[in-house]
Amino acid sequence: MPTRVAAIAWVVVLILTGPLAAEQKAPLTIYRDDFGVPHIYADSEELGFYGLGYAQAEDGLQDLLKLYLGARGELATVEGQKVVSSDLAARQWMHVEEAQAGFARLSPQLQKNYRYYVAGIQHYMDEHPTETPKWAPKLEPWDPVALPRFGAWLGYMVGAGLADCRRGGVRLSAALGAAFHDVPKYASDEWVIAPWRTKDHATVVLSDPHGEIDEGMVFYQFRMHAGQLDIAGYSLGAMPLLTHNRTVSWGMTTGSPDVADCFEIDVDPQNPQRYLYDGEWKTMTTRQVTVAVKDGAPVTCTFEYAHLNGVLSSVVARQESKAYVVSTPYMHVADLFDEEVYRMNLARNVGEVREAMKLNGMFPQNVMVGDAEGNMFYVRAGRTPRRPAGFDWDKPVPGNSSKSAWLGVHPFEDLLQIENPPQGYMVNDNISPDRMMENSPLTADRYPVYIFGDTAGRTNTRGLRTVDVLSKAFHFTVEAAINLALDEKWHGTEAWQRILAQALNQNVALVATKPEPFRQFADRLLHFDGFAHSDSVAAMDYYYWQMAIWSGPEGSRMAIDAVDAPLWKGADIDPAAGRILLDGIDRAIAAMTREVGGIDAKLGDTFRIGRGGESWPIGGVSILPEGVPQCRVPIEWDRYCPVTVRAMTFGQKDAHGQRWPVIGSRVLRLVIFTNPIQTFTLHPFGQSQDPKSPHYNDQSQLSSEHRLKPGYFEKADLMKHLASTEVIQVPSPD
Repeated sequence: MPTRVAAIAWVVVLILTGPLAAEQKAPLTIYRDDFGVPHIYADSEELGFYGLGYAQAEDGLQDLLKLYLGARGELATVEGQKVVSSDLAARQWMHVEEAQAGFARLSPQLQKNYRYYVAGIQHYMDEHPTETPKWAPKLEPWDPVALPRFGAWLGYMVGAGLADCRRGGVRLSAALGAAFHDVPKYASDEWVIAPWRTKDHATVVLSDPHGEIDEGMVFYQFRMHAGQLDIAGYSLGAMPLLTHNRTVSWGMTTGSPDVADCFEIDVDPQNPQRYLYDGEWKTMTTRQVTVAVKDGAPVTCTFEYAHLNGVLSSVVARQESKAYVVSTPYMHVADLFDEEVYRMNLARNVGEVREAMKLNGMFPQNVMVGDAEGNMFYVRAGRTPRRPAGFDWDKPVPGNSSKSAWLGVHPFEDLLQIENPPQGYMVNDNISPDRMMENSPLTADRYPVYIFGDTAGRTNTRGLRTVDVLSKAFHFTVEAAINLALDEKWHGTEAWQRILAQALNQNVALVATKPEPFRQFADRLLHFDGFAHSDSVAAMDYYYWQMAIWSGPEGSRMAIDAVDAPLWKGADIDPAAGRILLDGIDRAIAAMTREVGGIDAKLGDTFRIGRGGESWPIGGVSILPEGVPQCRVPIEWDRYCPVTVRAMTFGQKDAHGQRWPVIGSRVLRLVIFTNPIQTFTLHPFGQSQDPKSPHYNDQSQLSSEHRLKPGYFEKADLMKHLASTEVIQVPSPD
């Protein structure tokens, strides 16, 4: 890829020749801004998608191709044994076959867009044969349908059903169990604030779906002005999933109704591929697949499917004369997800987004929308089965009778949703709908349990922090919005400081005998502002103290019930629990002396962000003590797991004693519907996957410095920050 040099525009005219070159289209232009983000300008949607495919290949061809191989269940041909379970799961749920069928049902324009997108990738490979790996597959127009389905399937479309099986004591098949175990549980942030609460009288929308930080090309930042599409944000392959246009924006976070179930069926001991249904023996559908493995023997597996609820339902386990199958209404509707997202991108306001979402194809998510007209909308989206009464749908349900069969799919109108709440703001950081705002009307008693899909009252430190900030905002500025998007406050710090001060004063005789570092450390804790900034010494002390009080020697580990009332209800700390807080200071000092050379280290001395040998300090660190069970499952993080809004969660120390983020804020997008529109983004580490590119690691420094980069949504702004220009003559791939 040519070197990007700020303020120097280079022009390359690329003309594809061959059997597809008969029909020449108007030029397609890809501008790159000073952070390497492609701004695609074209005369039609399909040309825009061509440019999107070309740009993605330019920024990370091998990563992109591996995503598509993963969706096909063919990644083991490149990555070997470590991804065999993922390949088998992809084959089991028939992503290729369903994507092929789904593509045929797409609207003609969306079909054309995907054909051009694939041709754009191929164009780049044809022009850059030395960059194209020998294992590169020939991509097909249905591949863009398979990728989002594959990416969301185990964690979302069937995840609830697999969890139901496990709650019933069912041991999943080895391959599926491994693949399901590897699905991360992410934290995410989204919020909308109404114009009347802001200084500029403009709707503000924040979207920041968290996840694995270094995941290559999964989400790709772009700007596209092509035909009817005038959008910017992040795509998942060809799908413009996390985007906005000039008048409407949305966010997505994990949280949804229950969209899949586990069924227990009796099978014929003489023929285990027969199962009983309404008194008759039915025969399962079977498929044998073989996964090729690099440097290893092929793996062959036979998958079985029962016909339940009008869909093929995969057998995920067998125990004696029982088979366990998972049903999801997403099984045979691969087109609806793509079509719905496409229509959302064409929407002009909240009402049109809501109409698009009536297709009921969105993967299970909290979806929050705001528009330039001042409207906001929230829906706990998911293609949700109507369940008959009389069954425990959180465990395996008897599946041998039509009595437990679904009664269809709930229409979109049945889902939990709200438009323009009087509070003037909404928040969902993976919290229960009844905690999304003060006095939320979205209470559990208004919905079936499986549509509410949560534990009433459940929240976390990110939700508490964000609701606290927005509920007090009545003249919210752009600066305040950026600060909240990057907020690094450990919610609950003041409560811990109160009981620590009480414990110190309960034990003044002991404290008086302590060495100076103890008293210095305690003083820092009591005067700490609670912000996990990278340059903060007090934040490092607080981190070590929190970890220490939950992980002391056996018998002295803090019990939650000993501090719950003192922390959150203002009760006095029990002297025994108070002494554990003081012991925690001793252990924290010892640990810091041993690991970081003393109590004066800054948070960013250990916690870093970057790649390619260059790094910067970073804050926003999550405190996840092993002694608190809730801290082991991100979606359940609560007040005892102080996680900042950024939710930067780190791996173990490396050989140099430094730690690097593995999960956290990664595709942040802040949209402010002023006139003209203002947009800000952050996508660590950088736009390019090429270590030689100046945009391989440049956004890591922004992350460190607590800054967002502007989106240059208006072309006039882009031209002031232009780094390069590519003009492509595109043939028709039709």
